[in-house]
Amino acid sequence: MKQSVCRFVLFVSLCASALGAIAADNKVIEKPVVADTAEKFDAQAAEIRKEMSSGGRYEYIRPDERAKAETDLNSMAAMLQKSGSVAAMSKDERVQLFNTQEHVNGILTHSDSYRLVCERVAPTGSSIPVTKCRTVADIERNRLDTKKAMQDAMTIGSKCAGSNCRGN
Repeated sequence: MKQSVCRFVLFVSLCASALGAIAADNKVIEKPVVADTAEKFDAQAAEIRKEMSSGGRYEYIRPDERAKAETDLNSMAAMLQKSGSVAAMSKDERVQLFNTQEHVNGILTHSDSYRLVCERVAPTGSSIPVTKCRTVADIERNRLDTKKAMQDAMTIGSKCAGSNCRGN
């Protein structure tokens, strides 16, 4: 009896740790960029640029936000290349680097596909609001699919075939 309870507890703890590892990949990264040295930052910047491409974590970033993030990443790289590391920077340079880092982190956190957006809406036929949560990726996919469906309906629906046309 004791052995079966121990096995059950072990099984549950292993399952929980496995689920925790899976769920960890889908969490919003609070600080995507942490600049320390030029080498570490270059690796981080390359990873972020990869994630901003199609299929990446930040694929739904707006073009103007992407340009701002690129500018910030390039600015941070230049500051770190000049000094070598944060420790070698003057106080003013560190403040400027930190502010730029916070700006790019804000942009990336806002554009993270796994960020959860919740809203309280009343479903059709009810006046009782319900909390509905979706990820940024789900919202953007839905928006793009709806836009494509509307464009397809306008294109296909506007074609006139045979005797079904008005005015014929």
